[in-house]
Amino acid sequence: MKFIDLAENGNNSPLTYVSGILLIFILYFLGSLGILVDIHLNFPSLSIESMDAQFYQTMGHTRFLFWVLFPYLLVFIGVLLHHRWMHQRPIIQAFTAMGNFRWKRLFFAFFFIIVVMVGLMSIQIYADSFGHGQAFEFQFDAAKFFPLLVVSLLMLSVQTACEELLFRSYLLKGLKLRIKRTGTSILISSLMFGLMHIGNPEVQELGYHMLVYYVLSGLFLALITTVDDGLELAIGYHFANNLIAAIFVTTDWQVFRTDALFLNHQEPDSGWSSLIFLLILLPSLFVIFKRIYKWPSWKEIMQSM
Repeated sequence: MKFIDLAENGNNSPLTYVSGILLIFILYFLGSLGILVDIHLNFPSLSIESMDAQFYQTMGHTRFLFWVLFPYLLVFIGVLLHHRWMHQRPIIQAFTAMGNFRWKRLFFAFFFIIVVMVGLMSIQIYADSFGHGQAFEFQFDAAKFFPLLVVSLLMLSVQTACEELLFRSYLLKGLKLRIKRTGTSILISSLMFGLMHIGNPEVQELGYHMLVYYVLSGLFLALITTVDDGLELAIGYHFANNLIAAIFVTTDWQVFRTDALFLNHQEPDSGWSSLIFLLILLPSLFVIFKRIYKWPSWKEIMQSM
């Protein structure tokens, strides 16, 4: 059975999906209380509403990042338990249509994206050094960077796996079960993934057209999940993308404000260059994955939609 059709197994009553959605919101809300408790106990002079430079300096970027990601840990565990006991499906079916989780796929996608992104950013930083050399500042501080690295590896792996589990597994398969059309299910789940990021600082700084970046990313991740019958490639790509954003280059306005290796002092541009880059990268990755994993022909893929 295809991955997107696995929702046909087990308990598919509307009550299980309603309870699942409620569980997600409840667990995310409870996880979000962690930072409030921490501030109340350890930083009583801070106000969560301020979120200014003084706030991050006092609390610490890495500590703040941990609490931002903590709700995903609760949601991840909760959704898997709900999948097993309420929907009565094996947990492995939440991740793949295969008998075993394909770790090699995840690690290939992860390291391939790491190499591509680090390579491109390194070229940009190197080119800047021949100019005025003012755009990027090397700010490595071992006492701050290594805790960031540990938190990022642990918590971002959970956060990205959680988002893939929600959007490319639970939601995508649930939509396919109800509306019976793969292409429409992919499109709806991608739009919802984009809208989830509407509050991100980069969207507020660059404009709402940046939501297209997230919708396209969601569309790509849903497509490779559907064609490859599992989340492994999607998790690998997503984890690598978020990890590099956290530990390699940071700015004052991006969603992950961290003690990364480099600080980018450039003012945010229109964001169209990022969209153009994505329109080149994602189709190229799809072709690479298609060739490596011997996916069906383009005609067969289109017919399956």
